[in-house]
Amino acid sequence: MPQCLEKLRRIVTVEPAIFFYMTSTFIMLPAYQRLVMDKVCQELYKDTSICSNSEQRENEEVESHSSYILLLYTAIISVLSIPPAMMLGSWSDQAGRRSVMLLPFILSLLSGGVLLAMVLVQSLSVYWCLLAAAFIGLTGGHVSIFLSSFSFLADITMESSSSRTLRMAIAESMIFVGGMVGFLLGGFLIQEVGLVAAFGAYIACNVLAILYILLWLRDPKPINSTLNIFAAENEGQESGVVFLKYARLSFRAVFKRRNGQDRLKLHLLILCTFINNLVSVGDNSVLLLYLMYEPREFTTAMFGVFNSARMFLLGAGLLGLFPLLMRCLKEMTLAKLSVVFRAASYVLLAFSTNTWMVCLVAVVGMPGGITQAVIRSLSSAIVEPDEQGAMFSFSASVEATCILIAGIIFNGLYPLTLPTFPGMPFIIMATFCIIVLILMQWISEMPTTQPRLMLQD
Repeated sequence: MPQCLEKLRRIVTVEPAIFFYMTSTFIMLPAYQRLVMDKVCQELYKDTSICSNSEQRENEEVESHSSYILLLYTAIISVLSIPPAMMLGSWSDQAGRRSVMLLPFILSLLSGGVLLAMVLVQSLSVYWCLLAAAFIGLTGGHVSIFLSSFSFLADITMESSSSRTLRMAIAESMIFVGGMVGFLLGGFLIQEVGLVAAFGAYIACNVLAILYILLWLRDPKPINSTLNIFAAENEGQESGVVFLKYARLSFRAVFKRRNGQDRLKLHLLILCTFINNLVSVGDNSVLLLYLMYEPREFTTAMFGVFNSARMFLLGAGLLGLFPLLMRCLKEMTLAKLSVVFRAASYVLLAFSTNTWMVCLVAVVGMPGGITQAVIRSLSSAIVEPDEQGAMFSFSASVEATCILIAGIIFNGLYPLTLPTFPGMPFIIMATFCIIVLILMQWISEMPTTQPRLMLQD
């Protein structure tokens, strides 16, 4: 029995942690956006009868004000998450992956408490949601989860490139499976029960994740004690010096000289990660506002069902379609095809005027998650085993900056294009996808110097 348990521990690792985090995140996403819209409406009109009517509440003035509040929310998360994202990966190379993985879940509990209080206490201003954003940003948010999880997988798949790519794809699929469950559950809870239940479910997911990490996960290699790291190595040093030390390790892992063109490949892969995340954050920032606006006029429940179906298809693409296609196509070819389908889905979304067109977007975008799984696998194959956390830390800090940039671009652009062409942000997203396609083609044409890299078409 203990042997079976240990074998199961090697098979099931970070995937449930990613699942719980993404489920909680996608429960909160429509919930906090709806909360912001409700609070803005109450502060603008001081009339509960107007704000209880969805048609009167979802007008251009409320949408514009809400969009700018959401911009501030994402800006705070972005700015505060950059320092921890830069530091935590290098720290995890010494302290272990579990320690870094726990931090975002712990502060997410505080964030959920603030949002829950905003629902229960009507007099609290909409700007209290910025405190919730601060709690999320202080530990790096989702980027810390990703850097610790994918570093963990890189540690246990050093022996096989194909195994690494598949494990990365499975972990990446948990983002979408969690998204499916989160959006479906969140939409139902908001529509049928209320925001209190939605934020309660958000808190419960974080509690379950903490218990899973503490009781199930084991670090894949011997680690130094966290206390030893800060007591022995950094004795007498101030926290700013400690941050600079780990930031320097992250920069060194990314910018050090490597064989052939491997350094340039790594930089291009990180740039692709940045653009992909820019598009994803922009998508999450304006999609609810866009779909609830005329002529689509989605309800919160419809939005939850649509995103659940969309996430399910993305997860199915990674869990089922990707391993099947890898038998007959190279992973770089699949990554480039994935970008093409993603760009097409955004063009279709921009011109969607009714429900069936929006639903078709989910089908067209089904292979869209493959690209990032391949990028993570190729990036981890370039660096050395003791640089995994540092490299993913740098990549995560780049992702954190794009939260702010995406907010400025898409939350700033959406109110401006609302009277003329509301779908314009999605055309910009499709353009970014084409840029990723060009970069991936460039990478695939570079000579392979690492035996672990499989870049050929």
